[in-house]
Amino acid sequence: MSSPNHRLGWTLTAIAGVVVFVAFTIWGGIPTESKVGLFWLQASLFLMVICAFALAFWHLLVRPLAPNLRQPQKVALSLRARELLALILASGGISIFVGGVWDEIWHRSYGIPFGEDLFWRPHLLMYFGFGTAIGAGFWALLYLNRHLRGNFQQRFRSNTMIGLLILNAAFLLYALPTDPLWHWTLGEDITAWSIPHLILLTSFVLTQLLALDLHVSTWRRHEWHVIFRIRFSDSLSLVILAAIMLLWLQLMLIDWDATLAGLSSEWIGQYRPEWLLAANLLACVTFTGVLATRLLRCAGAATAAGLLALVLRVGAIELFDAEKLQYVAWVAALLPLLAIDLWAYYCSAIRKREPEWRGTAAAVIAAMALNAFVIRHIYNLGDSDNLAYALAVIVTGLGMSWFTNRVAEAMLRQREATVAATSEAKSIKPALSFGILAAFVAFIFFFVATASPPI
Repeated sequence: MSSPNHRLGWTLTAIAGVVVFVAFTIWGGIPTESKVGLFWLQASLFLMVICAFALAFWHLLVRPLAPNLRQPQKVALSLRARELLALILASGGISIFVGGVWDEIWHRSYGIPFGEDLFWRPHLLMYFGFGTAIGAGFWALLYLNRHLRGNFQQRFRSNTMIGLLILNAAFLLYALPTDPLWHWTLGEDITAWSIPHLILLTSFVLTQLLALDLHVSTWRRHEWHVIFRIRFSDSLSLVILAAIMLLWLQLMLIDWDATLAGLSSEWIGQYRPEWLLAANLLACVTFTGVLATRLLRCAGAATAAGLLALVLRVGAIELFDAEKLQYVAWVAALLPLLAIDLWAYYCSAIRKREPEWRGTAAAVIAAMALNAFVIRHIYNLGDSDNLAYALAVIVTGLGMSWFTNRVAEAMLRQREATVAATSEAKSIKPALSFGILAAFVAFIFFFVATASPPI
C-alpha cells in the first residue's frame, strides 16, 4: 500500500498539472464568442486524454502491484542498444529543432497558409524527428512482447526504459494529429501558445529526456569534476540538453521575440502578463541546468549546454539568413546557468556533497534579479509591476529547482539499477556514434538545401 504522503504528493501534482494546463490555455488566447464553446470543449477533451496517459503511467510504473503478483526481475537492454536508441532519439531532436526554426522563418516570410503548411518541408523534417521516437516505441513494444514476462505492469517494470519508450510513442501518436484537428475546428492560432503546440513541446522534451536517460545509463557513476575535465562521453548529453533549451525557449518566448523584430505586440498584454517572460526563461534554464550538473556530475556543464544552445541558435539564424529571429533569450540564460554551476562547484568541491535544491533555487533567483533590468529593458516590459515579477521569479525558481532535482534523482536511481542489471560491457565505438550523428546532420542539411520556397 502506498503511504498517505505518497498519495498526497501525487494528488497535489495532478492538481498543479491541471492548473498549469488551464492557465496556459487562457494565456494562449481565447477565440471570439462564436467559437469559445468549441474551444473549451476541445481543450477539455485534450486534457482528458493527457490525464488518461498520466493514469496509465501511474498504473504501469508507480502503482503498487497486487499482493498476488511478484516483483519482476530487472532486465536491462544491452549497452549497444541503449547507445543506439539514445543516438536515434537525440538525432531526431536535432531534426525537430532545425525544423522548428525553419518553420518559424517560413511562416514569417510567407504567412500562415492554413492547409498548405501541413506537408511543407519544415513540417516534414519535424515529422521525421518525431517519427524516430515513434519507431523506437514500436520496437520497444516488440521487445516487451518477445523478451519480458508477466502482465503489463510486471513487463513495464522489468525494463522501465522499454515501458517509457512505448508510452512516449503512444503519446506522440496522440499529439501529432492535435494541431491539424485544432486548425480544422478553430482556424488559425491566436498566438504561438496553442494547446497543440504546447503538447508537441511537451512530447519533444519527454523524448529528449528519454534519450538523456538512455545515454547516461551507459556509464557508471563517477566523481564530481569541473568542465575542463569533461569526458568525451558527455558530449551527447550536452547536445540533448541544448536541443531542449533551443526548442523550449523558441516556442515559449517566440511572441516576445517577435516584438524585437518590429512585429505587432498589442495582444501580448491582452492574453498574458509581463512577468511570464521571466518565469518561462527561468523554468527552462533551471530544468536544463540542474539536469546538466546533476546527471553529468560536472560543475560547468549547465553553462556549457547554454553556450552550445546559443551557438546553435546563432548558427541556425545564419544558415537560414533569418534577420528577424532573435538570440537575446539564449544570452540572458547564461547568467542563471552560471549561477547553477557555481553552486554545484561550491557543493561538490568545497562542501563535498550533492547540490541541494534550495541553494540552487537561491542561486537562480539571485541571477534573475541581476538579469531583470536587462530583460525588461530589451523587451520593453517597463517596471510597473515589480512585485509580480519578483514573485514569479521566486515561485518559479523554487518550484523548478525542487521538481528538477527530483527528476534528476529518479534518473540517477534508474541508471544505477540499469548498470547493476547489465551483464556485458560492449559499447558502440565513438567513430560509429559520431558517424550516425553525422549522417542525420547531413540528411538535415540536404533536406534544407534542396527545398523550394512555398510560393
